[in-house]
Amino acid sequence: MKKLLVAVALAVVAVPAAAQTVSNTNAIGIVDGGEVTSDIVVAGLSGNITSLTLSINSLSHTYPDDLVFGLLNTSANLGFVFLSGVGGSADIRDVDLTFSDSASGFLPESFVDAFPVTSGTYLPSNFYLYEFTFYPNATAFGDFAGITPNGTWTLVVDDTFPADTGTISGGWSLTFTTDATAAVPEPATWAMMIGGLALAGATMRRRQVRVAFAA
Repeated sequence: MKKLLVAVALAVVAVPAAAQTVSNTNAIGIVDGGEVTSDIVVAGLSGNITSLTLSINSLSHTYPDDLVFGLLNTSANLGFVFLSGVGGSADIRDVDLTFSDSASGFLPESFVDAFPVTSGTYLPSNFYLYEFTFYPNATAFGDFAGITPNGTWTLVVDDTFPADTGTISGGWSLTFTTDATAAVPEPATWAMMIGGLALAGATMRRRQVRVAFAA
C-alpha cells in the first residue's frame, strides 16, 4: 500500500478590523434656550481611530436654525462643532442625520438654501462657525484619527434662542474604524505526495453660547 504524506499550512494575513458602532439610545430633551449633553462611554475597542462618523437619531425641532451641535472628547482635549446655522425656520420631525467627512454634501444652510433638513448623510455643516470655548477645536472628524476610541465622548447640544423646542428621541451613536488588525487564516494549503499522488488545497438664530461654544 502506498503511503500518503500531506503537509498543510495556513497563511495568516492581517486585515483591518471592521467598523464598530457604539450608541446611547436614551432620548435627549433639547433645552429651550439652553444646553444639554449626552455621553457615550467606549471601552474594549482595539487600536487607534482611522475614521469616525456620528449619527443623530429622530431629531425634531420647531426652529432648527437655533441649534448648535458639538462632539467633545476631554481625554484627547479636542472638540468639534459639526452643526450650526442649518434648516432655517422650517420645522423638522424625526429626522435621522449621519455626519461623515466623506459625505457628498452639506445640510441646507439657514435662509440661503430653499429646502428643509431631511434624513441623510452629510458633511459637517457648521455654517455659523461656532467653536468650543475651553478646548482646542477640530476642523473635521478626521482630526480625531490616531487616538484611542476608548473613553468618554460627549454630544453637546445648544439651543441658542428661546421660544422653540425639540428632542432627539432616538439618541445618538458613533461609528469607529480603527487600525487594529486581526489574524485571519487564509486557506492556502500545499501537499507533498509519495507514490505519484498530489493533493493541493486553496482555498468602515445664532448668538454667543453660555458655556460650551462661542461664535
